[in-house]
Amino acid sequence: MKHFTPDIHIELPSLTEERVSVSDFGAKAKAGSCSTAAFRKALSACETLPGAVLEIPHGVYHFYEAPGDVFLPVHGLHDLTVEGNGSELIFHSSVAYWDIADSSRVHLKNMVLDWAWDDAPLSTVGVVRHTAQDGRYLDIEFPSCSYIPSDMDIRIVGPFDPKRYTPGCPGGIEFRPYHNNHIHLAGDAGTDAEMQQLVRELSNILQPDMQRLSDNTLRIFTKDPVWAARHFKAGQCYNFRHFEYDGVAVRTTRSSHVTLERLTVYGCPGHGFFSSGGVHHLHFDHCRILPRPGTARSVSVSVDCLHVGNSQGNLIIEDCDFSGAGDDCINLHDNSSIGVRRLDDHRLLALRATRSALQFEAGSCIELRRPDLSPTGYHSLVRMVTYQPEQRTCILTLDEPLPLKLDEETIIFNRTFHTDYYVIQNCRFTNNRARGALLQGSHGLVENNLFENIQGAAIQIETGCENRWSEGQGVDDLLIQNNVIRHCDLNAWQMAVIYMGVYLPGGRTEYPVFTNIEVCGNTIVDCPRLAGFFSSCENVRVHHNTVINALQIPLNLASYGSSTMEEPIYGEHYEGIFQFAHSQNCSALGNQIFSTLLSCAFPA
Repeated sequence: MKHFTPDIHIELPSLTEERVSVSDFGAKAKAGSCSTAAFRKALSACETLPGAVLEIPHGVYHFYEAPGDVFLPVHGLHDLTVEGNGSELIFHSSVAYWDIADSSRVHLKNMVLDWAWDDAPLSTVGVVRHTAQDGRYLDIEFPSCSYIPSDMDIRIVGPFDPKRYTPGCPGGIEFRPYHNNHIHLAGDAGTDAEMQQLVRELSNILQPDMQRLSDNTLRIFTKDPVWAARHFKAGQCYNFRHFEYDGVAVRTTRSSHVTLERLTVYGCPGHGFFSSGGVHHLHFDHCRILPRPGTARSVSVSVDCLHVGNSQGNLIIEDCDFSGAGDDCINLHDNSSIGVRRLDDHRLLALRATRSALQFEAGSCIELRRPDLSPTGYHSLVRMVTYQPEQRTCILTLDEPLPLKLDEETIIFNRTFHTDYYVIQNCRFTNNRARGALLQGSHGLVENNLFENIQGAAIQIETGCENRWSEGQGVDDLLIQNNVIRHCDLNAWQMAVIYMGVYLPGGRTEYPVFTNIEVCGNTIVDCPRLAGFFSSCENVRVHHNTVINALQIPLNLASYGSSTMEEPIYGEHYEGIFQFAHSQNCSALGNQIFSTLLSCAFPA
């Protein structure tokens, strides 16, 4: 099988002899002194000095207030190098730390970015000390806290391993307590009700009122006592997260040839690195995102370590170390929308379509797909777009005449974007709440990485449309080789440590959304269920992998983790170590499979 040959060249800034120091503009490396204004003045000075190096003298700088939604804007700058000299930048407000926009050849290097955790912890670990027999309340102790406020904001609660002090543990339940922004924002009550029934993390479990029992122990009342009595037991450990999507460490939009080198992020209330809006040619080199060593912190960033969506691709991610994230270590994707109404020959109403997700504009190229993701054959340029934010819809005026009949569940792709051509190599993805790498773009190479102690799948190849995410447009040409995958899919979220599938209101699709994919030479150790599940695919080769100790949870048991389903997802029957479903021309050959556990019995 032939795959794309990585030949991605990221341009570094052209350098001059100009040097600009933040200290010349009043920046002081000491607590209590706000460096925002000084840093912004230094960045402004670089606007007329292309090729300059902005120096941050070694020290610890604090940023308390930011005008607008960003502390440090890199806007409209070209050929800029920011040399951190190992400095630490501590941020006290939940907006973007760095924002790179409309820029090119930008190089940020050698600095630590952190959240002022002592002001407002991103998360707190709690242990169930007692559950009422009737499930009406839970008594939760927070051992690392001398005092816990009874009105603390709880965004999401996830299982935490009490022995290893890491996210995820077998049989753990994840949920949202008493509010749900995803459901509130989606705007489709019928589908949202189905999703709420499907996924426990979208359900309301805890009451907002809490009673103090001691300085670090709270009694939390439940909304579903029967469910609570069944699932909560004394000794269980949970991570109570207080932030989600609240700020980004480094945000990149409408920019190209951006290099982040030796950046360490110890804390951020949102994504670590977030890129969108047609960005292309990004290099993440020796970057680290992890909870600060020597602390009791239970999370690094509140959602993804690295999130790239609606881009032009060409990404290099190498020698990075990502752990402790509130969501995925890596998520690469483009967005889609499900649901349309034909207004006339050239106008289309797109449902559940927002400016932030779809990013349509005049000149965008769209494609229409059937509800099963098979092609309709319709492509057109957008002549005009009118967003209707209150209805979460938009009207597209199109060059090409629309078909006379359109299924209301038709899916729209914005083909202007293609988060394709990426290399992920020599990285570590460990101790993480969700997936290791969520890959939803084409032409990728994933090799020589370590995935360890991941609550969800180590590698998830996915595409889907519904009301929460609607990410991905299919994957073609992907090579996954020579990785070590150990102790992943702890909560059996997706039945396999390497998972490939779609999420659609109608379930799986027979149309091959995933094509020309090779999984070879990987070492996979300690699987709760399958080593690999591959569906809606064509020409997938799984060969010469070593699998040790799979199928530790019987396949006929109900799915658990964040799911409330009493039956496996989509009512499927699972079997084997590697399984194909709704597949064509796929094979699993030459894999070495064995167990060192007497309790594991593999099918012939």
